[in-house]
Amino acid sequence: MDEKKYMFNKDRDESLSLSFPFDVIKGAAGYYTNVYSSYMEIPKQFLFLSYLTCLGAVLSKKIRLKSALRTQPRLYTVLVGESAFDRKSTAIEYTVDHFEKIIESFVSCWGLGSAEGLQKVLRKKRKELEEKEIKEFGFILAFDELKAFVNKCKIESSVLLPCINTLFESNKYENHTQKASLEINDAQISLLGASTVQTYETIYNSTFTSIGFPNRIFLVIGTALAKDPFPEEIPQKKITVMEANLKTILNRIGDEKIYDLTEEAKELWHEYYMSINRSSVHSRRLDTYGMRLMMILAANRLKKEIDEEIILDTVKLLNWQYDTRKIYDPIDADTKIARMEESIRRKLFEKGPLQDRELKQATSANRTGLWIYNNALKNLKSAQEIGWSNEDKKHFLIEDKY
Repeated sequence: MDEKKYMFNKDRDESLSLSFPFDVIKGAAGYYTNVYSSYMEIPKQFLFLSYLTCLGAVLSKKIRLKSALRTQPRLYTVLVGESAFDRKSTAIEYTVDHFEKIIESFVSCWGLGSAEGLQKVLRKKRKELEEKEIKEFGFILAFDELKAFVNKCKIESSVLLPCINTLFESNKYENHTQKASLEINDAQISLLGASTVQTYETIYNSTFTSIGFPNRIFLVIGTALAKDPFPEEIPQKKITVMEANLKTILNRIGDEKIYDLTEEAKELWHEYYMSINRSSVHSRRLDTYGMRLMMILAANRLKKEIDEEIILDTVKLLNWQYDTRKIYDPIDADTKIARMEESIRRKLFEKGPLQDRELKQATSANRTGLWIYNNALKNLKSAQEIGWSNEDKKHFLIEDKY
């Protein structure tokens, strides 16, 4: 099948591809990604999506589509790796620092305990910037451990979760009670967080999934390759080029840029939109992310309009995100055994038949508890969802439940 037709065909659901589409790494974000990944042991996709997230935050009120939909280029991005060796937090720290050094109106917040705290921080930053005659600013919530943020959301009586959930598509949030009132206006919120795979798969409870928080997340999976225990400093010449690239984007955009789609681009986007598998929970808000990404990609490459190339690269990212969600989407389970059952299903679906030792390692059974693991395994066998091969000494998934 032709590659382009495959990208827009529902038949692609039959085959998952977790390989990141590295050919989309272009423009200023591409140069930044290639420089840092050549010196640091950071997966390229971590650097690239961190850059796009920060760029979207900066341009939130400056760019839009020529459409009745007032979509803003703000992303809620979470970098997920197997361990600390994948340099998730490093990618976030370096990218946020890069933007803060160049753009005075770029603001980051590295800790958030409540919606009231968010309101306070926004008011403080707005006042500080107004004194410098800066009326608009890009605001990004940065979490080197997403779990800390999620735990704050789980506190009884906290409205932090519905607040951040609402601010994904809106710029205001209100919550009024008899004792207090919370009001956030004109908030341009982006999010950039990090988590391990094991933590992310079990981080949420039903409260998060019932309001659709996971499908507001753009999930970025990556693994770092060891190459240099003592990396050299990045040459100042390359840093200067990266700074100039970002300044060029801002100068080209100016006060406002309205992006229109070429006729070819409109046809391609229509084709993708109509091909979305709407019966799958994993495809929710992918079209929203597509509209956000196409604007950021166009700005990143200094495009005057959104052309066929931008749409094709946007769709590559969306298809990759859909496949990634199917494997790593958080497990909605209220008991440890139910979580382990789902973890076993997913690991066998992702990796294929596994020996008992391999399955224990993949599901972190020793950390969770062997009693939980054994009972989950027993339940799945009783339900005839998994089987055991005496010949290979491996567990296997009997039927594709995904």
